[in-house]
Amino acid sequence: MARRVVQAQGREYLFSPDDPAPLSSRIWAIVQARLINDVTNEPVTSSVQLKSDIKECIPRISRDGLVGFVGIPSRVFSALAGRNFLMTVDINADGYLPRTLTASIPNDQRITTAPFPLQGDRVFTLNDTSRLLTGEALMVGGIGTNFEEVRIGLVGPAPNQVTTTAPFVEDHNLGSEPVVPVVPDNFTPVNLGDIRLVPSP
Repeated sequence: MARRVVQAQGREYLFSPDDPAPLSSRIWAIVQARLINDVTNEPVTSSVQLKSDIKECIPRISRDGLVGFVGIPSRVFSALAGRNFLMTVDINADGYLPRTLTASIPNDQRITTAPFPLQGDRVFTLNDTSRLLTGEALMVGGIGTNFEEVRIGLVGPAPNQVTTTAPFVEDHNLGSEPVVPVVPDNFTPVNLGDIRLVPSP
């Protein structure tokens, strides 16, 4: 960001703030839910332990039975890509039977089409560019978690083409590859709603 002069206690300082972190590098809520006692319909207030099969997701436990997972999307989405964007959640609460749930994480996936991007290219073609915006980060190609992250500098110039802010570092010419927006413009946490826990006998 541009430098500016800041005055404090009669002195002037030259201040040069860092650029804001891209959306893909900030901590986002990924999954949220509310734990409910299946008998009393009251929120679960006992000690709760959460675990998922995505180590990049960090559990968060709040009051009134509110729980969830947070993470940095660029890391979480890379890990989820090899699992078809399905996440397993294990819930253990003192005095209740354990539960295991599966959450489907929305990813707005597309695929590359010919001509496929090569190292040094900045323009590539997708099967669909709707809902993509300048500045968004995309994970391009690879099998499992082997993705290259690029940032959109321009949607275009031709229909279904995207121009990146920097050239590709790797070749992506082995055929159609998945392309996943790291933080889709319409991304919201997956809300599992009320999760009913059965008290232990």
